[in-house]
Amino acid sequence: MCFAKRYASSIRTAAMALAIAALSGCAIPGHYLGVVPPSDDPEEDVQDVGTRADVFRISATSVDQLVQRQAAASASVVRAQRRVEGTQQGYRYLVGAYDLLRITVWNHPELTNPTGASEVQTGQEVNGNGTFFYPFVGEMRAAGLTVGQIRDALTRKLARFIAEPQVDVSVMAFRSQRAFAMGQLAKPGMAPITEVPMRVSDLVAHSGGLTDRADLGAAVLTRGGSQLKLDLYALYYKGDLSQDVLISPGDILTVPENRYNKVFVLGEVVRPQSIVLPRGRMSLAEALADAGGVNPFTANTAHLYVIRGGTGSRPEIWYLNARSPDALVLADRFDLRPRDVVYVDPAGVARFGRVLNNILPSASLLRSTLQQP
Repeated sequence: MCFAKRYASSIRTAAMALAIAALSGCAIPGHYLGVVPPSDDPEEDVQDVGTRADVFRISATSVDQLVQRQAAASASVVRAQRRVEGTQQGYRYLVGAYDLLRITVWNHPELTNPTGASEVQTGQEVNGNGTFFYPFVGEMRAAGLTVGQIRDALTRKLARFIAEPQVDVSVMAFRSQRAFAMGQLAKPGMAPITEVPMRVSDLVAHSGGLTDRADLGAAVLTRGGSQLKLDLYALYYKGDLSQDVLISPGDILTVPENRYNKVFVLGEVVRPQSIVLPRGRMSLAEALADAGGVNPFTANTAHLYVIRGGTGSRPEIWYLNARSPDALVLADRFDLRPRDVVYVDPAGVARFGRVLNNILPSASLLRSTLQQP
């Protein structure tokens, strides 16, 4: 009998210990960011958060500073583009290996078409070593020269055999140089470089245009060992011709898919979700609206955050008190960036309710255990 009582007492003690452990583990259920926004007095800032992230308040001043910073970054990109690209006015096509040349010597059909072959067969192909053979002249250098330079050299050499030769040289088929377009294009592939200057917009058009899944703001032009970021949205929708870079032989234009161009809306919103950024801009207000808005019953609208990767290893946390009168205007002016995380903190009553939801089952277990004889 005593053994049974001691056994029952041990069971009740173990149940109480488990219940207490459950209560302590569920004291604050769910996510709670709990970042205190920076105050006007720097001495009142929360030092713990400041050691891990840079915290900023979303205000009219900070939004203007972000716009200015973005403009400065765009200007820096434009300067980089000008260093990379050449000028269209000085563009010259240089003949290369395997190009097919059309050479005409007026009033001398025996040189222009000595065998009576078709036009395609009469072309002079530049060999892999950069030369081609021509009657009376022999091997001539062509690679690295313009058609004008080839014409002048051929005229001088033919003058030893023909009085005042009239020579014309053009490229029948451009085979030596090409650019490549990859990614979210209707017809990705190769485009030949010709005597007509080609720009980014020409390469996109040659590839059938952009697909609906193209991330216009993250196109990359690879040239040699360097990469240049291009904003095709600014080119096509804002008329920013600085993005329409002159294409050089061997360039690779890559347009990525927009599946990685997302923002994440989490916390106390009606529909937490990831949102693919549209072409152009998406403001904080738009993202919240797409997520169904903040939950009116559980959200603490005084604690709304945007978390983004900073310039270094420290993230940035942007704070907005959505209870302020100008909050909606500021939220509409604050542009989101890819991979931003929008988080709405829970209200105190919501957190308390979740604590109760976790406590009640454990409390019921504890009560039923204590009531046992």
